[in-house]
Amino acid sequence: MNDPTIYARAIHFAATLLVAGIVFFIVAIAEPAFRHGNDDTRLAVAVRARLALIAWIGLTLAVLSGAAWLVLTAKSMSGQPLAEVLSQGVLWTVLLRTEFGNDWVARFFLACVLAGVFVPFLSTHGSKSGWVRAATLILATAFVGTLAWAGHAIGGQGIEGILHPAADVLHLIAAAAWVGTLVPLALLLAMTGHSTAELVVARTATLRFSTFGITSVAALLFTGIINTWYLVGSVTSLVETGYGRLLLMKIACFLGMVGIAAVNRMRLTPRLVKNASMTAAQGARRRLQHNAAIEASMGAVIVVIVAVLGTLPPASHGHHHAPVGAIPADAAFQHIHSEQGMADVTIEPGRVGTARATIRLLNENLEPLEAREVMLTLTDPTPGSKPTTRVATEDSAGEWHVDGVVLSESGNWTVAVSAVLASNRRLELEAPIVIEPNQ
Repeated sequence: MNDPTIYARAIHFAATLLVAGIVFFIVAIAEPAFRHGNDDTRLAVAVRARLALIAWIGLTLAVLSGAAWLVLTAKSMSGQPLAEVLSQGVLWTVLLRTEFGNDWVARFFLACVLAGVFVPFLSTHGSKSGWVRAATLILATAFVGTLAWAGHAIGGQGIEGILHPAADVLHLIAAAAWVGTLVPLALLLAMTGHSTAELVVARTATLRFSTFGITSVAALLFTGIINTWYLVGSVTSLVETGYGRLLLMKIACFLGMVGIAAVNRMRLTPRLVKNASMTAAQGARRRLQHNAAIEASMGAVIVVIVAVLGTLPPASHGHHHAPVGAIPADAAFQHIHSEQGMADVTIEPGRVGTARATIRLLNENLEPLEAREVMLTLTDPTPGSKPTTRVATEDSAGEWHVDGVVLSESGNWTVAVSAVLASNRRLELEAPIVIEPNQ
Protein backbone atom coordinates (compact mmCIF):
# COMPACT_ATOMS: atom_id res chain seq x y z
CA MET A 1 0.00 0.00 0.00
CA ASN A 2 3.05 2.27 -0.33
CA ASP A 3 2.33 2.88 -4.01
CA PRO A 4 0.63 6.30 -4.42
CA THR A 5 -0.97 5.01 -7.62
CA ILE A 6 -3.20 2.79 -5.48
CA TYR A 7 -4.63 5.81 -3.67
CA ALA A 8 -5.16 7.74 -6.91
CA ARG A 9 -6.90 4.73 -8.45
CA ALA A 10 -9.10 4.17 -5.39
CA ILE A 11 -10.24 7.80 -5.22
CA HIS A 12 -10.83 7.90 -8.97
CA PHE A 13 -12.87 4.70 -9.03
CA ALA A 14 -14.94 5.74 -6.01
CA ALA A 15 -15.60 9.23 -7.37
CA THR A 16 -16.51 7.94 -10.84
CA LEU A 17 -18.90 5.31 -9.48
CA LEU A 18 -20.51 7.91 -7.22
CA VAL A 19 -20.97 10.47 -10.01
CA ALA A 20 -22.57 7.94 -12.34
CA GLY A 21 -24.56 6.43 -9.47
CA ILE A 22 -26.11 9.77 -8.56
CA VAL A 23 -27.19 10.31 -12.16
CA PHE A 24 -28.74 6.83 -12.29
CA PHE A 25 -30.41 7.41 -8.91
CA ILE A 26 -31.95 10.75 -9.87
CA VAL A 27 -33.29 9.51 -13.22
CA ALA A 28 -34.52 6.03 -12.23
CA ILE A 29 -35.35 6.35 -8.53
CA ALA A 30 -35.54 9.80 -6.93
CA GLU A 31 -37.57 11.75 -9.49
CA PRO A 32 -40.19 9.00 -9.98
CA ALA A 33 -40.44 8.71 -6.17
CA PHE A 34 -41.02 12.47 -5.81
CA ARG A 35 -43.75 12.37 -8.46
CA HIS A 36 -45.43 9.40 -6.78
CA GLY A 37 -45.34 11.22 -3.45
CA ASN A 38 -47.12 14.21 -4.99
CA ASP A 39 -43.74 15.95 -5.26
CA ASP A 40 -43.32 17.30 -1.73
CA THR A 41 -41.45 20.46 -2.77
CA ARG A 42 -39.57 20.95 0.48
CA LEU A 43 -38.25 17.38 0.54
CA ALA A 44 -37.50 17.26 -3.19
CA VAL A 45 -35.54 20.52 -3.14
CA ALA A 46 -33.55 19.46 -0.07
CA VAL A 47 -32.64 16.04 -1.51
CA ARG A 48 -31.75 17.47 -4.92
CA ALA A 49 -29.50 20.06 -3.31
CA ARG A 50 -27.62 17.40 -1.32
CA LEU A 51 -27.25 15.12 -4.34
CA ALA A 52 -26.04 18.03 -6.47
CA LEU A 53 -23.34 18.90 -3.92
CA ILE A 54 -22.13 15.30 -3.74
CA ALA A 55 -22.16 14.98 -7.55
CA TRP A 56 -20.07 18.14 -8.03
CA ILE A 57 -17.59 17.05 -5.36
CA GLY A 58 -17.39 13.60 -6.94
CA LEU A 59 -16.76 14.98 -10.43
CA THR A 60 -14.05 17.30 -9.09
CA LEU A 61 -12.36 14.43 -7.25
CA ALA A 62 -12.59 12.26 -10.36
CA VAL A 63 -10.79 14.88 -12.47
CA LEU A 64 -8.10 15.60 -9.86
CA SER A 65 -7.43 11.95 -9.03
CA GLY A 66 -7.45 11.11 -12.74
CA ALA A 67 -4.76 13.73 -13.31
CA ALA A 68 -2.69 12.29 -10.45
CA TRP A 69 -3.12 8.77 -11.84
CA LEU A 70 -1.96 9.97 -15.27
CA VAL A 71 1.16 11.64 -13.88
CA LEU A 72 2.07 8.62 -11.76
CA THR A 73 1.56 6.30 -14.74
CA ALA A 74 3.75 8.50 -16.94
CA LYS A 75 6.42 8.45 -14.25
CA SER A 76 6.26 4.65 -14.09
CA MET A 77 6.36 4.22 -17.87
CA SER A 78 9.26 6.62 -18.42
CA GLY A 79 11.30 5.73 -15.37
CA GLN A 80 12.08 9.43 -14.99
CA PRO A 81 11.79 11.63 -11.89
CA LEU A 82 8.50 13.46 -11.41
CA ALA A 83 10.04 16.85 -12.26
CA GLU A 84 11.24 15.59 -15.65
CA VAL A 85 7.90 13.94 -16.35
CA LEU A 86 6.20 17.30 -15.92
CA SER A 87 8.78 19.36 -17.80
CA GLN A 88 10.07 17.25 -20.70
CA GLY A 89 6.92 16.33 -22.60
CA VAL A 90 6.58 12.84 -21.17
CA LEU A 91 2.92 13.45 -20.33
CA TRP A 92 2.15 14.35 -23.93
CA THR A 93 3.88 11.20 -25.11
CA VAL A 94 1.79 9.06 -22.77
CA LEU A 95 -1.42 10.88 -23.73
CA LEU A 96 -0.83 10.58 -27.47
CA ARG A 97 1.03 7.27 -27.78
CA THR A 98 -0.61 4.89 -25.29
CA GLU A 99 -4.09 3.41 -24.95
CA PHE A 100 -4.15 4.60 -21.35
CA GLY A 101 -3.39 8.16 -22.43
CA ASN A 102 -5.96 8.09 -25.24
CA ASP A 103 -8.56 6.85 -22.77
CA TRP A 104 -7.70 9.69 -20.38
CA VAL A 105 -8.12 12.28 -23.12
CA ALA A 106 -11.56 10.85 -23.94
CA ARG A 107 -12.58 10.68 -20.27
CA PHE A 108 -11.45 14.26 -19.60
CA PHE A 109 -13.58 15.40 -22.53
CA LEU A 110 -16.53 13.44 -21.13
CA ALA A 111 -15.98 15.02 -17.69
CA CYS A 112 -16.03 18.52 -19.19
CA VAL A 113 -19.23 17.89 -21.15
CA LEU A 114 -20.78 16.19 -18.13
CA ALA A 115 -20.01 19.27 -16.04
CA GLY A 116 -21.83 21.36 -18.63
CA VAL A 117 -25.03 19.29 -18.53
CA PHE A 118 -24.83 19.04 -14.72
CA VAL A 119 -25.80 22.72 -14.51
CA PRO A 120 -29.39 22.16 -15.67
CA PHE A 121 -29.59 18.51 -14.57
CA LEU A 122 -28.64 19.11 -10.94
CA SER A 123 -30.86 22.15 -10.45
CA THR A 124 -33.14 21.99 -7.43
CA HIS A 125 -36.17 22.37 -9.71
CA GLY A 126 -37.70 19.08 -10.78
CA SER A 127 -38.65 20.07 -14.32
CA LYS A 128 -35.89 18.96 -16.66
CA SER A 129 -36.23 18.46 -20.40
CA GLY A 130 -36.01 14.97 -21.77
CA TRP A 131 -32.85 15.69 -23.71
CA VAL A 132 -31.06 16.92 -20.57
CA ARG A 133 -31.91 13.68 -18.74
CA ALA A 134 -30.97 11.55 -21.75
CA ALA A 135 -27.71 13.39 -22.40
CA THR A 136 -26.66 13.26 -18.75
CA LEU A 137 -27.49 9.57 -18.53
CA ILE A 138 -25.51 8.73 -21.67
CA LEU A 139 -22.51 10.82 -20.59
CA ALA A 140 -22.46 9.34 -17.08
CA THR A 141 -22.66 5.81 -18.51
CA ALA A 142 -19.79 6.53 -20.90
CA PHE A 143 -17.74 8.19 -18.15
CA VAL A 144 -17.85 5.11 -15.93
CA GLY A 145 -17.71 2.56 -18.78
CA THR A 146 -14.54 3.97 -20.33
CA LEU A 147 -12.67 3.13 -17.13
CA ALA A 148 -12.38 -0.35 -18.65
CA TRP A 149 -9.64 0.94 -20.98
CA ALA A 150 -7.46 1.70 -17.95
CA GLY A 151 -7.53 -1.89 -16.69
CA HIS A 152 -6.38 -5.42 -17.47
CA ALA A 153 -9.21 -6.10 -19.92
CA ILE A 154 -7.37 -4.27 -22.70
CA GLY A 155 -4.66 -6.01 -24.69
CA GLY A 156 -6.22 -9.39 -25.35
CA GLN A 157 -6.32 -10.89 -28.82
CA GLY A 158 -9.10 -12.56 -30.81
CA ILE A 159 -12.43 -13.12 -29.09
CA GLU A 160 -10.87 -12.19 -25.74
CA GLY A 161 -10.07 -8.76 -27.13
CA ILE A 162 -13.81 -8.22 -27.69
CA LEU A 163 -15.55 -10.17 -24.92
CA HIS A 164 -13.32 -9.20 -22.00
CA PRO A 165 -13.48 -5.39 -22.52
CA ALA A 166 -17.24 -5.61 -23.18
CA ALA A 167 -17.73 -7.53 -19.92
CA ASP A 168 -15.56 -5.02 -18.04
CA VAL A 169 -17.55 -2.06 -19.39
CA LEU A 170 -20.85 -3.66 -18.34
CA HIS A 171 -19.33 -4.61 -14.96
CA LEU A 172 -18.38 -1.00 -14.25
CA ILE A 173 -21.78 0.34 -15.31
CA ALA A 174 -23.54 -2.24 -13.13
CA ALA A 175 -21.27 -1.35 -10.19
CA ALA A 176 -22.23 2.31 -10.55
CA ALA A 177 -25.91 1.33 -10.78
CA TRP A 178 -25.71 -0.55 -7.48
CA VAL A 179 -22.75 0.57 -5.37
CA GLY A 180 -22.89 4.14 -6.71
CA THR A 181 -26.56 4.52 -5.78
CA LEU A 182 -26.24 3.32 -2.18
CA VAL A 183 -25.07 6.66 -0.78
CA PRO A 184 -27.90 8.61 -2.49
CA LEU A 185 -30.40 6.01 -1.23
CA ALA A 186 -29.13 6.26 2.35
CA LEU A 187 -29.33 10.05 2.09
CA LEU A 188 -32.89 10.01 0.81
CA LEU A 189 -34.03 7.53 3.50
CA ALA A 190 -32.40 9.70 6.18
CA MET A 191 -34.38 12.72 4.98
CA THR A 192 -37.80 11.08 4.73
CA GLY A 193 -38.79 10.46 8.34
CA HIS A 194 -41.04 13.38 9.16
CA SER A 195 -44.46 12.77 7.58
CA THR A 196 -46.70 10.29 5.80
CA ALA A 197 -46.02 11.99 2.44
CA GLU A 198 -42.28 11.60 2.94
CA LEU A 199 -42.78 7.96 3.87
CA VAL A 200 -44.55 7.45 0.52
CA VAL A 201 -41.43 8.80 -1.19
CA ALA A 202 -39.24 6.44 0.85
CA ARG A 203 -41.44 3.46 -0.06
CA THR A 204 -41.42 4.23 -3.78
CA ALA A 205 -37.67 4.87 -3.83
CA THR A 206 -36.97 1.62 -1.95
CA LEU A 207 -39.13 -0.45 -4.31
CA ARG A 208 -37.53 1.06 -7.40
CA PHE A 209 -34.03 0.65 -5.93
CA SER A 210 -34.78 -2.99 -5.14
CA THR A 211 -35.72 -3.72 -8.75
CA PHE A 212 -32.77 -1.68 -10.00
CA GLY A 213 -30.46 -3.57 -7.64
CA ILE A 214 -31.54 -7.04 -8.78
CA THR A 215 -30.69 -6.20 -12.39
CA SER A 216 -27.35 -4.70 -11.36
CA VAL A 217 -26.36 -7.67 -9.18
CA ALA A 218 -27.23 -10.10 -11.99
CA ALA A 219 -25.04 -8.11 -14.41
CA LEU A 220 -22.20 -7.93 -11.87
CA LEU A 221 -22.35 -11.67 -11.28
CA PHE A 222 -22.38 -12.54 -14.98
CA THR A 223 -19.61 -10.14 -16.00
CA GLY A 224 -17.61 -10.95 -12.86
CA ILE A 225 -17.48 -14.61 -13.90
CA ILE A 226 -16.18 -13.63 -17.35
CA ASN A 227 -13.55 -11.29 -15.90
CA THR A 228 -12.43 -13.89 -13.36
CA TRP A 229 -12.06 -16.48 -16.11
CA TYR A 230 -9.75 -14.26 -18.13
CA LEU A 231 -7.80 -12.74 -15.23
CA VAL A 232 -7.38 -15.85 -13.07
CA GLY A 233 -7.93 -18.84 -15.33
CA SER A 234 -7.91 -21.62 -12.71
CA VAL A 235 -8.82 -22.45 -9.14
CA THR A 236 -5.12 -22.96 -8.39
CA SER A 237 -4.28 -19.42 -9.48
CA LEU A 238 -7.22 -18.11 -7.47
CA VAL A 239 -5.89 -19.68 -4.28
CA GLU A 240 -2.11 -19.62 -4.71
CA THR A 241 -1.45 -16.13 -6.07
CA GLY A 242 -1.64 -12.77 -4.33
CA TYR A 243 -3.91 -11.51 -7.10
CA GLY A 244 -6.23 -14.47 -6.65
CA ARG A 245 -6.45 -14.10 -2.87
CA LEU A 246 -7.27 -10.41 -3.17
CA LEU A 247 -9.94 -11.29 -5.70
CA LEU A 248 -11.39 -13.79 -3.21
CA MET A 249 -11.61 -10.96 -0.67
CA LYS A 250 -13.48 -8.87 -3.24
CA ILE A 251 -15.86 -11.75 -3.92
CA ALA A 252 -16.44 -12.22 -0.17
CA CYS A 253 -17.35 -8.52 0.20
CA PHE A 254 -19.64 -8.77 -2.81
CA LEU A 255 -21.43 -11.80 -1.34
CA GLY A 256 -21.75 -9.93 1.97
CA MET A 257 -23.41 -7.02 0.16
CA VAL A 258 -25.73 -9.43 -1.65
CA GLY A 259 -26.68 -10.96 1.71
CA ILE A 260 -27.59 -7.57 3.16
CA ALA A 261 -29.50 -6.71 -0.03
CA ALA A 262 -31.47 -9.96 0.31
CA VAL A 263 -32.45 -9.07 3.88
CA ASN A 264 -33.49 -5.62 2.71
CA ARG A 265 -35.66 -6.97 -0.11
CA MET A 266 -37.23 -9.95 1.67
CA ARG A 267 -37.75 -8.56 5.19
CA LEU A 268 -37.35 -4.80 5.51
CA THR A 269 -38.87 -3.60 2.23
CA PRO A 270 -42.19 -5.45 2.82
CA ARG A 271 -42.37 -3.96 6.33
CA LEU A 272 -41.86 -0.48 4.91
CA VAL A 273 -44.33 -0.92 2.04
CA LYS A 274 -47.15 -2.99 3.52
CA ASN A 275 -47.16 -2.20 7.23
CA ALA A 276 -50.06 0.02 8.25
CA SER A 277 -48.28 1.05 11.44
CA MET A 278 -46.34 4.30 11.06
CA THR A 279 -44.00 3.31 13.88
CA ALA A 280 -43.15 -0.05 12.31
CA ALA A 281 -42.71 1.51 8.86
CA GLN A 282 -40.38 4.17 10.23
CA GLY A 283 -38.39 1.47 12.00
CA ALA A 284 -37.99 -0.41 8.72
CA ARG A 285 -36.96 2.82 6.99
CA ARG A 286 -34.23 3.42 9.59
CA ARG A 287 -32.98 -0.17 9.25
CA LEU A 288 -32.87 0.19 5.47
CA GLN A 289 -30.92 3.43 5.81
CA HIS A 290 -28.47 1.75 8.19
CA ASN A 291 -28.02 -1.26 5.89
CA ALA A 292 -27.52 0.97 2.85
CA ALA A 293 -24.70 2.73 4.72
CA ILE A 294 -23.12 -0.64 5.60
CA GLU A 295 -23.37 -1.79 1.98
CA ALA A 296 -21.77 1.46 0.82
CA SER A 297 -18.90 0.90 3.26
CA MET A 298 -18.38 -2.62 1.95
CA GLY A 299 -18.48 -1.21 -1.56
CA ALA A 300 -15.69 1.20 -0.56
CA VAL A 301 -13.60 -1.77 0.58
CA ILE A 302 -14.18 -3.40 -2.81
CA VAL A 303 -13.03 -0.22 -4.56
CA VAL A 304 -9.78 -0.25 -2.57
CA ILE A 305 -9.24 -3.93 -3.46
CA VAL A 306 -9.85 -3.14 -7.14
CA ALA A 307 -7.33 -0.28 -6.90
CA VAL A 308 -4.70 -2.70 -5.60
CA LEU A 309 -5.56 -5.42 -8.13
CA GLY A 310 -4.97 -2.96 -10.96
CA THR A 311 -1.33 -2.59 -9.93
CA LEU A 312 -0.70 -6.36 -9.93
CA PRO A 313 -0.25 -8.72 -12.88
CA PRO A 314 -3.36 -10.89 -13.34
CA ALA A 315 -3.11 -14.37 -11.81
CA SER A 316 -3.68 -15.92 -15.24
CA HIS A 317 -0.46 -14.26 -16.41
CA GLY A 318 1.59 -15.00 -13.34
CA HIS A 319 2.12 -18.68 -14.11
CA HIS A 320 3.02 -17.82 -17.71
CA HIS A 321 6.00 -15.74 -16.69
CA ALA A 322 9.42 -17.23 -16.65
CA PRO A 323 10.76 -18.16 -13.20
CA VAL A 324 12.00 -15.16 -11.25
CA GLY A 325 15.59 -16.31 -11.41
CA ALA A 326 15.46 -16.69 -15.20
CA ILE A 327 14.84 -12.98 -15.83
CA PRO A 328 18.01 -10.90 -15.43
CA ALA A 329 17.63 -8.02 -13.01
CA ASP A 330 18.39 -5.42 -15.69
CA ALA A 331 16.13 -6.91 -18.37
CA ALA A 332 12.78 -5.64 -19.65
CA PHE A 333 10.20 -8.43 -19.78
CA GLN A 334 6.71 -8.68 -21.24
CA HIS A 335 4.29 -11.57 -21.54
CA ILE A 336 1.84 -11.28 -24.44
CA HIS A 337 -1.05 -13.71 -24.81
CA SER A 338 -3.95 -14.53 -27.07
CA GLU A 339 -6.14 -17.52 -27.73
CA GLN A 340 -3.82 -18.53 -30.59
CA GLY A 341 -0.62 -18.48 -28.57
CA MET A 342 1.67 -16.58 -26.23
CA ALA A 343 5.08 -14.96 -26.28
CA ASP A 344 7.54 -14.12 -23.54
CA VAL A 345 9.74 -11.24 -24.73
CA THR A 346 12.93 -10.41 -22.81
CA ILE A 347 15.12 -7.46 -23.80
CA GLU A 348 18.52 -7.46 -22.09
CA PRO A 349 19.56 -5.00 -20.88
CA GLY A 350 16.22 -3.23 -20.71
CA ARG A 351 17.66 0.26 -20.88
CA VAL A 352 18.83 2.78 -23.46
CA GLY A 353 21.65 1.42 -25.61
CA THR A 354 22.20 -1.81 -27.56
CA ALA A 355 20.44 -4.93 -26.35
CA ARG A 356 19.50 -8.49 -27.22
CA ALA A 357 15.88 -9.62 -27.53
CA THR A 358 14.78 -13.17 -26.72
CA ILE A 359 11.37 -14.54 -27.67
CA ARG A 360 9.77 -17.70 -26.30
CA LEU A 361 6.60 -18.88 -28.03
CA LEU A 362 4.12 -20.96 -26.01
CA ASN A 363 0.75 -22.58 -26.59
CA GLU A 364 -2.22 -22.51 -24.19
CA ASN A 365 -0.72 -25.47 -22.26
CA LEU A 366 2.53 -23.52 -21.74
CA GLU A 367 4.38 -25.87 -24.08
CA PRO A 368 6.84 -24.59 -26.72
CA LEU A 369 5.06 -23.41 -29.85
CA GLU A 370 6.85 -24.39 -33.06
CA ALA A 371 7.31 -21.67 -35.65
CA ARG A 372 8.95 -21.42 -39.07
CA GLU A 373 9.62 -17.68 -38.91
CA VAL A 374 9.52 -15.01 -36.20
CA MET A 375 9.83 -11.26 -36.59
CA LEU A 376 10.20 -8.66 -33.85
CA THR A 377 8.97 -5.09 -34.26
CA LEU A 378 9.84 -2.29 -31.83
CA THR A 379 8.40 1.22 -31.83
CA ASP A 380 9.88 3.92 -29.63
CA PRO A 381 7.74 6.37 -27.61
CA THR A 382 8.35 9.39 -29.87
CA PRO A 383 5.11 10.49 -31.58
CA GLY A 384 5.20 9.68 -35.30
CA SER A 385 8.25 7.42 -35.06
CA LYS A 386 8.60 4.53 -37.49
CA PRO A 387 8.70 0.96 -36.19
CA THR A 388 11.82 -1.15 -36.65
CA THR A 389 11.33 -4.77 -37.70
CA ARG A 390 13.99 -7.47 -37.37
CA VAL A 391 13.96 -11.18 -38.26
CA ALA A 392 14.71 -13.44 -35.30
CA THR A 393 16.93 -16.52 -35.40
CA GLU A 394 16.14 -19.76 -33.56
CA ASP A 395 18.61 -21.52 -31.26
CA SER A 396 18.82 -25.20 -30.35
CA ALA A 397 16.55 -24.70 -27.32
CA GLY A 398 13.70 -23.36 -29.47
CA GLU A 399 14.11 -19.73 -28.39
CA TRP A 400 14.27 -16.90 -30.93
CA HIS A 401 16.84 -14.10 -30.70
CA VAL A 402 17.48 -10.69 -32.22
CA ASP A 403 20.92 -9.20 -31.57
CA GLY A 404 21.98 -5.58 -31.82
CA VAL A 405 18.61 -4.08 -30.92
CA VAL A 406 19.08 -0.31 -30.66
CA LEU A 407 17.05 1.33 -27.89
CA SER A 408 17.34 5.05 -28.57
CA GLU A 409 15.34 6.41 -25.61
CA SER A 410 13.63 5.42 -22.41
CA GLY A 411 9.89 5.17 -22.01
CA ASN A 412 6.92 3.06 -22.96
CA TRP A 413 7.87 1.25 -26.18
CA THR A 414 5.62 -1.02 -28.22
CA VAL A 415 6.81 -4.55 -28.93
CA ALA A 416 5.13 -6.72 -31.57
CA VAL A 417 5.80 -10.36 -32.40
CA SER A 418 4.75 -11.80 -35.76
CA ALA A 419 5.25 -15.53 -36.21
CA VAL A 420 4.45 -18.02 -38.95
CA LEU A 421 3.68 -21.21 -37.03
CA ALA A 422 4.48 -24.74 -38.11
CA SER A 423 0.78 -25.19 -38.91
CA ASN A 424 1.05 -22.24 -41.35
CA ARG A 425 -1.12 -20.14 -39.04
CA ARG A 426 0.08 -16.62 -38.30
CA LEU A 427 0.43 -15.40 -34.73
CA GLU A 428 0.28 -11.62 -34.17
CA LEU A 429 0.94 -10.23 -30.70
CA GLU A 430 1.53 -6.69 -29.45
CA ALA A 431 2.02 -5.05 -26.05
CA PRO A 432 3.88 -2.18 -24.34
CA ILE A 433 7.29 -2.71 -22.77
CA VAL A 434 9.14 -0.26 -20.54
CA ILE A 435 12.74 0.70 -21.39
CA GLU A 436 14.67 2.33 -18.56
CA PRO A 437 17.11 5.27 -18.87
CA ASN A 438 20.80 4.44 -19.25
CA GLN A 439 22.51 4.61 -15.89
